[in-house]
Amino acid sequence: MADSYDFPDIQERLLALEEAFADHNSYRFKKTMAELRRAVKMRANTTALAQAEILDSRKETERNRKQCVDLQAKLKTVVDRFEGSFTAFEKFRKAIRVVELMRSHEDLPAVLDRIKELFGLRAVSLLLDAGEYAPFEPPGARLAEATALRKGLAALMPKATGPGPFMGSIKAVPDPGFFFGPGFCAERKVLLLGSCFIYPLRDKFGPQKLVGILSFFDSNPDRYTSEKGSEFATHFADILGYTIVDVTDRKKAERLREDVERMTRHDLKSPLTAVLTLPQLLRRDGNLTERQNDMLSLMQHAGYRMLHMINQSLDLYRMERGVYELSPQSVDLLPILDNIAGELRGVIEATDLSLEVTVRGRARAEDDVFAVRGEEMLLYTMLSNLIKNALEASPAGAKATVALTEGRTLDVAVHNAGVVPATIRDRFFAKFATAGKKDGTGLGAYGAKLIAQIHGAKIAMATSEQKGTTVTVAFPKPRTPEKTVAVRAGILK
Repeated sequence: MADSYDFPDIQERLLALEEAFADHNSYRFKKTMAELRRAVKMRANTTALAQAEILDSRKETERNRKQCVDLQAKLKTVVDRFEGSFTAFEKFRKAIRVVELMRSHEDLPAVLDRIKELFGLRAVSLLLDAGEYAPFEPPGARLAEATALRKGLAALMPKATGPGPFMGSIKAVPDPGFFFGPGFCAERKVLLLGSCFIYPLRDKFGPQKLVGILSFFDSNPDRYTSEKGSEFATHFADILGYTIVDVTDRKKAERLREDVERMTRHDLKSPLTAVLTLPQLLRRDGNLTERQNDMLSLMQHAGYRMLHMINQSLDLYRMERGVYELSPQSVDLLPILDNIAGELRGVIEATDLSLEVTVRGRARAEDDVFAVRGEEMLLYTMLSNLIKNALEASPAGAKATVALTEGRTLDVAVHNAGVVPATIRDRFFAKFATAGKKDGTGLGAYGAKLIAQIHGAKIAMATSEQKGTTVTVAFPKPRTPEKTVAVRAGILK
């Protein structure tokens, strides 16, 4: 800063002062001395000013340095929060996906374990309303009466005016055992310094209705505090509660449907009794023509067929529930196929189709036998459904085949030239899966699958434009007496 001023050269003034002294020129000496003093004073002032400016500059630099440090710290805090929020969002997104895949109450233990793993929690607990969920006995969740749930929340958050969460120290929870289980405190004495998130689950169709309580616990006392946001956690808890409600409603609907179906089957049997007994009563009176007797026989036959269908639907219902008890015996499938062919003769002739049966790779002979272990009526139903489906899917004038082959298993392959529509190939054996059939119910292949499974058989479908469609049922071979003895002796497996 001093270099910007035009100062006299002090060295030159000193030389001029020496010359004036040497010449004994007092006037010049005094004048030079005065100029020298002014120059020194100006130089001193300039130096002081420069030092003051340097000091101010240093102070400004220090202030700027401190501001930079503060800005760096704030920026790091913002970045850390962003990264933490992004990481938390990713975890909650994965957890939400896990919950969305939940299809039944039996999935709850796996869902809760996955949540615990994703969020790195020490404990996850789910309390549900006993009045609503006791009939379903959901695994992985504890049950409590609705009054107990409300009382526990009121004690935890006495000043709460809405359905918000509790976030704070576990020491602030009046009864941790209620929210986390009776053994929580005994097993985690050291962990009672941690923090928790406790949230009341509401019914999405009625927010005033309390479904249950979801609780998270972490040993870190700063994990859940009242100062921190809870948007991710509350949103996730809401989705879990809504999913539990949806699963429960679906189960209620299934039980209602099952009850209605069971009552309908039962009620159908009452009027059917009259249909079956009326032909017998009319025959006792006599005076009937041959045509009238035939018509009564047809009526009685139709009644027995309807009774068989009702009983069969009851059997399928038991199979769905896994409570059907099979009474197997050796059954020859060839007479069953003959009866099915006779029953479907009208369909075959009306569409100019043909049905061919082969046994062990050759045309069927009169003395052929192809026996499997099972129940005759169930096997009749299964094969009738598969063959009827094959005929209905065949192009006019085509041939459907039933091939009985024997290898490691006893296989029944029903083939037709048609192709299964692409829309139902992946769910061909699913309940109510049907396409392109005017009066199709989607129960034929589904019932065949249940019957095959109850017999210990495997059923599969293959379809293509070139080869048509084949449904194969592979029955296990009956054990011979010698093999049974060997298995019991531990020689074979």
